[in-house]
Amino acid sequence: MKQVTVPHKPEGFAGDKKNLIHFLAPYEKKFIDAALRFVPLQISTVHLTLMTIFWSGGIVVSGYLAKTDMRWLWLFSLCIFFQYITDMLDGAVGRERNTGLIKWGFYMDHFLDYIFLSSIIIGYSLLLPTTYLLWSFFALFLSIGFMVHTLMDFAITNEFKISIGFFGVSEARWVLIIINVILMIFGRGLLITIFPFFVAALFISLSTTVYRAQKVYAHIDAMRQSVKDQIIVTTPISFNH
Repeated sequence: MKQVTVPHKPEGFAGDKKNLIHFLAPYEKKFIDAALRFVPLQISTVHLTLMTIFWSGGIVVSGYLAKTDMRWLWLFSLCIFFQYITDMLDGAVGRERNTGLIKWGFYMDHFLDYIFLSSIIIGYSLLLPTTYLLWSFFALFLSIGFMVHTLMDFAITNEFKISIGFFGVSEARWVLIIINVILMIFGRGLLITIFPFFVAALFISLSTTVYRAQKVYAHIDAMRQSVKDQIIVTTPISFNH
């Protein structure tokens, strides 16, 4: 008797289909539907994606300038806000105009998300004493951990989830803008005081996320092995004389 294993059918690339389960998702959809008509034809999805480089540079510069005048955090916040807008519109413009830049968009969009995230940590780090350098490193290390988790989860499940619970990157941007307003009111001293606690919160959140995720993946492996055992069929070996 010989064993024949039924091959698994590969799934298509789903990087352009984000799992938008977060608080602001329905409001973002309404904004995108209304704003698409106002995007000039001269501005393509490529331009909108690459604008993240400009916003990231603005954040670093404003963080540096805010060392002497905290009002520069308004520019910091504007860069976060405008990156939010261009990030929402780049994929929508590509789909509306059928540019076909799905995999390019996925790669560049999320590589530039890494650049944008790094610029935010650098911008805040410039407001901290030099003795906080290690804290800044841990903040960057842990923040990037969430990006790694998201991309690894996508590789495993082929579902691109950009939120944890109802909290996603959109909500995180608004939290940062609110924090900037608070810092402009109370000064750098508040940031210096709370930054270690922020890093500790990142550590707890990432550890919890990874712990829960690995349990889910272990369950997926167990289910896949169970299905694999069931689809192994036996067929008789025929002999031709």
